Amino acid sequence: MLFKKTEAPAEMLPAVQVVSGGVYFGIIKTSSPIRIEGDFKGIIFCTNKVIIDKKSSVNGDILCHDIVIGGTIEGNVICRSKCSLEEDAVVNGIVRTAKFENGDNSTVTGPVYVNKENGNIDVDEYYELFNKKETLEKIKAEYFSLPQKLILIS
Repeated sequence: MLFKKTEAPAEMLPAVQVVSGGVYFGIIKTSSPIRIEGDFKGIIFCTNKVIIDKKSSVNGDILCHDIVIGGTIEGNVICRSKCSLEEDAVVNGIVRTAKFENGDNSTVTGPVYVNKENGNIDVDEYYELFNKKETLEKIKAEYFSLPQKLILIS
């Protein structure tokens, strides 16, 4: 056979981007890749890759498939696959992942749990635990007085 039938490439999901300028807060749940370029306060649930830029900060927990951290996270990182800290990245919290890689001068103040069993983490299960009205109200009350932009993506 001279020609081989090829399948059409899978449709690429658009990325969610939190840009610099102001403070964004809320809960993000998505299967699209996320790039944080500004300041975000809340919880991120992503069944794809999360990228935290060098000058960015996240105040809250992140549950994702893969993550690349360049900035600062004040919270816990739960990662199904690989957690990479770039040079000078900071995580003030617990890191739980299947694979871990850290750059020069990167810091994690809490324990780092690296275990292949972390690949079994269910994002939707964690989302149901965290996505309670009380959690949303607490986030809203804490950051309501700041200049912000609310993000609720699902």
